[in-house]
Amino acid sequence: MIRILKFSLVLISIAITLFAFKGHNTGTLALTINQIKPLEGAIRILMFNGKEGWPNDPTKAVYIKSITVDQSEINLEIKDLKYGDYAIAVLHDINLNEKADKSIIGIPTEPFGFSNYPKITFGVPDFEEVSFTFNKPTKRLLIEMKEI
Repeated sequence: MIRILKFSLVLISIAITLFAFKGHNTGTLALTINQIKPLEGAIRILMFNGKEGWPNDPTKAVYIKSITVDQSEINLEIKDLKYGDYAIAVLHDINLNEKADKSIIGIPTEPFGFSNYPKITFGVPDFEEVSFTFNKPTKRLLIEMKEI
């Protein structure tokens, strides 16, 4: 009987330890998106945890959110996010057609933003340019919307 009790206590201790460590592998990402103008349309957020699908395939995104624009700054929290490397693309879909509109020569006609403030040249920045490491219980990230 004492052996069973000791064994049960060991199992409970292991379970508590595993549960405690599991909680340390996730956290909250506090995201601020600013310089949003005009105050119409929607902000579309896509977050990826690897190159696959970056940034045009929403089926490969690990987080997707669409927020109606009614102010020039949006704050949101992404809770229980697993630790890892991520990249975020933000589109201000002014006309609500759910796509990144471009001019006839391929220049974006709607505001956009990326994590890590990449230098915008020709085309979309690589995942490595915009990725960040999320490895703390809480991390703050600012994305400023840009226009070309």
